[in-house]
Amino acid sequence: MDSSTRRRRRAVSTFAAGVCASLLLTGCGFNMQTLQQYTPAHGVNVDLQAGEGNRQLKVRNLLVVADESGKGVLSASIVSPVADRLVSVEGNAHKMDNSVGAPLTVTGSGVDLEPNRLAVLTDPSPAFTVSSPDLKPGLTVDLVLNFESGLQAKAIAPVMSAEDPIYASAKPTS
Repeated sequence: MDSSTRRRRRAVSTFAAGVCASLLLTGCGFNMQTLQQYTPAHGVNVDLQAGEGNRQLKVRNLLVVADESGKGVLSASIVSPVADRLVSVEGNAHKMDNSVGAPLTVTGSGVDLEPNRLAVLTDPSPAFTVSSPDLKPGLTVDLVLNFESGLQAKAIAPVMSAEDPIYASAKPTS
C-alpha cells in the first residue's frame, strides 16, 4: 500500500469522524428546550423567601376553578419551610378585553402551614371560594395570597372551567 492510499484513507476517516462529532454536538447549546423551566400544570407557580437561609415558601399550580355564573374555588398546593398560615385571599377578575374587572368576593377560613408539609387548598374540601360577575372560565384573575407572617404571593392565575373532568373534585358548590 503506497503513502497516497494511506493519506486518502486517513482523510476519509478524519472526515467521517468530523461528521459524527458534528452530529453529536448539534444538540448541545445553552438554549435547549430541555434546559428551560416548564410547569406541567394549568396553574402558575410563586416562590417567596421564608425563614432563614434563603428557604422558600412555594405555591404550586395556583388557579381558580369556576363555572359560568362567576362562582369558583381557589386551587393550589403550598409548602412552607416554616410554620405559617394563609389567612386571606383577594384579587380582581379580568374581563374579556384583559381590563381589570370586578373584585373577587372571597369566603373561607385560613389554612395552617406546617413546616415542610404539603397543604392542598382543595383537600378535603375547598378552603376558599371566590365569586365575581366577571369571573369566567378561560380568562385570568389577579390574586394576592396573604400569609400571617406578612408574606404576600401575587400572581395572575388562569380561570379553569368547572365542567372540565380534571377539576370535578374541585367544583364550586351552588
